[in-house]
Amino acid sequence: MGAAPKPAAAQPADPLAAIWRELDALRLTPYVADLDAHGFTVIPPEVASPNGLAPRLLDAVLDVAERRTGTRPDLASGATHAGYTGRYAREGGDSPFGELLHALIFEGRVFEEALMNPVLLAMATYLCGYSVVLSSMGAFLKGPNQTDLKLHCDTLLPPPFPPHALVCNATYALTPFNRENGATAFVPGSHKWCRAPREEEAAIRGDNHPGVVAVEAEPGALIVWHGATWHAAFARSAPGLRVSMPVLMTRPFMRTEEDLFGRISEEALQRNPARFAVLVQQGLVYGFHSDASAEQRSRQAFKHLLAYHEASGGVTTLDPLRWHLYG
Repeated sequence: MGAAPKPAAAQPADPLAAIWRELDALRLTPYVADLDAHGFTVIPPEVASPNGLAPRLLDAVLDVAERRTGTRPDLASGATHAGYTGRYAREGGDSPFGELLHALIFEGRVFEEALMNPVLLAMATYLCGYSVVLSSMGAFLKGPNQTDLKLHCDTLLPPPFPPHALVCNATYALTPFNRENGATAFVPGSHKWCRAPREEEAAIRGDNHPGVVAVEAEPGALIVWHGATWHAAFARSAPGLRVSMPVLMTRPFMRTEEDLFGRISEEALQRNPARFAVLVQQGLVYGFHSDASAEQRSRQAFKHLLAYHEASGGVTTLDPLRWHLYG
């Protein structure tokens, strides 16, 4: 008798089909079409903020600001942040985006929930793949001010950019967004130009960019844009405070803004799905500084990558070399 036939190899999962199933189930396909055409989209609160997420995020951001500065931000008048200078102020002026809070992923479970929001993850995955990681999670608190934020893009590389996204910005609007409130502004279609604006193109007033659009969004909306889309922000002329929470996501080979490897508590890793560990950079191998560091980091990263690969049904890929060494 001949040897028993080997079992047929399982067909690899199709990541593209998988993300389209997710987008369709979450009713996101119209927003993907908008994103593809214009480089940005606004997903309304009833879709973007399940389980009352946005009001809880707003309270948590205000709590963090109060803990770090000793002063509770004044939502109604914006007096605590009017003409805010801080370290991001321009010479002779105020900060174009007010106060910036960094590293919110460490500040409580509601921020973990914000990262694991299926709507945010589906849009980030559409742009940057199932291996996408968190680059930074912060918050802007902007009161009445004088200084516009100039046009720029979030892909910090020399041109030309590739046509596919390397970066995804998913920003929770936690208070109303419009031009008077100092909203984010976009140049529609600019993600297709595959470059950042030059200095002479960066101003958003006057004749430079008549097509600039100021976003209008209700509290709880999620504003998602391609990392090459030109965007800016108008100064806030209305009283009150604009609070937003950008969740910047990148492909795993991009340098992240926040360095999270080895810094996420075991409790946070245990209470979240396997993908959470990969999102918060625990699957990133590069960054070692010695033979021992490379060995330790690779083993730890592979453990999380394997768990995510298995939990995802195989829509992620595993480097065959790492599988050989550590599998």
